[in-house]
Amino acid sequence: MKKTLSLVLYIAFFSAAFAFEWPSGKVDSEKITTFFAQKTGSSMGTFINIKETEEVKCSDDGNTLIILEDSKDDTDFFPSALGSAVIVRHDDNLISVYSHLDKDSIKTSDYSTLISKNEDISLTGTSGFVKEEKTLGFQIIDVKEKKAINPLLLLPQPSVLPALSISSIIIKNKNNVAYDMQWAKAFVAGTYKIYFKRNDLAVPFKTSVLINGEQTDEISYNSLNQEDGKCNVSGKRNYSNAEIYPDDKLMLAGEAILKQGKATITIIFTDLKGSARQLNYNVTVH
Repeated sequence: MKKTLSLVLYIAFFSAAFAFEWPSGKVDSEKITTFFAQKTGSSMGTFINIKETEEVKCSDDGNTLIILEDSKDDTDFFPSALGSAVIVRHDDNLISVYSHLDKDSIKTSDYSTLISKNEDISLTGTSGFVKEEKTLGFQIIDVKEKKAINPLLLLPQPSVLPALSISSIIIKNKNNVAYDMQWAKAFVAGTYKIYFKRNDLAVPFKTSVLINGEQTDEISYNSLNQEDGKCNVSGKRNYSNAEIYPDDKLMLAGEAILKQGKATITIIFTDLKGSARQLNYNVTVH
């Protein structure tokens, strides 16, 4: 309960304090090709990608901090695949990052130049990993807390978001032996990781795991942390990209400790609009 309240207050604080605008005009979900925390190669995406964009506008008042040209940096927050990019500093330790730009059309060339909300920054290009269709990459980062913030928390939400499909609930023991929850009804006591089949596009905003009604884990994608240049996401502990996405098919819902006796395993998937889907599994633990 305490963790849930903290999350609500965190979201409310940012949503109320910072009214960012879409850097490409208000878009619908069909124009978002990569969602926050989606698996992108060997990492979790700290950004959203928006297609069918030409003009790129500043999302909020600030000043130009950095102009990158095919960055050679390679952290999860600033991967080399950003291509040509502009980074703008805002109040309260937030920065916004605009990537895959056409370097010849970047409007500002002086660091610390004041820039206003909705002021033109550049045109989209095909720099970085974007080689064909012009696409805008957009990030919001809290530099003090070293967190990438889910941009959809701070932007006006699209009217429709891609539906999250929940299927193939898989539970793995400490030896990485996998069981399909549709059929497995008996387990040996111990610690287990619970997975679901990951979606190609949609990412849950929050996943919760409960045993006999008591929450044992909750993973929230309101932000991603950075440690030693790599991203992780907060649950009952910090989970790395490799733990969230162990392969190309599964995504972690959370961990649970099963003790001897009868147990009800509950998994709750919550989307950005607050809609939740709950699954229950009754098992025997030896």
